[in-house]
This record gives sequence, structure tokens and C-alpha cells, in this order.
Amino acid sequence: MPYRPVQFRDDDLPTALERCANWLKSAQDWLGEPVDVVAIHLDYDDREGAPYYDLKVLCNEEDLAGAPRALRDANAQL
Repeated sequence: MPYRPVQFRDDDLPTALERCANWLKSAQDWLGEPVDVVAIHLDYDDREGAPYYDLKVLCNEEDLAGAPRALRDANAQL
């Protein structure tokens, strides 16, 4: 299944998780159905000046392309 990573980076893990949750809610509202999340990957980056936490949500690429919404809109016009 093709997937697309959506990345959230922050020095504060709760903030990164909250931003991720807000994005998922917004994407779900836009799609009209839950986003198909394949995996969640949490890593860290201890380089100078880089945000420490690196949170990636791997999502089904078809969902993010808006396929469900486009199909629903097309069916509504019939």
C-alpha cells in the first residue's frame, strides 16, 4: 500500500502529539471518514538547533489524495 509520511517536529513531545492529533481530526473532517494510518514512528534528533522529537504518521496515500471525498461528491451529483 502506498503511504505518505506526515511529520511533526517539536522539542516537546506532548505538543508534537497534540499537533498530530489536531491534524488527524482536520484531515478526517475534510475526508468525511477516518484517515487510514499505517504506522506511527517516533524518533529523536539530538543535533544542535534541531527539534528533539520527530513524529511521523504514515498514512494511506489514496486517503490524503482526497479519493473518498471526490467519490462522495461525484455520487451526490448523480
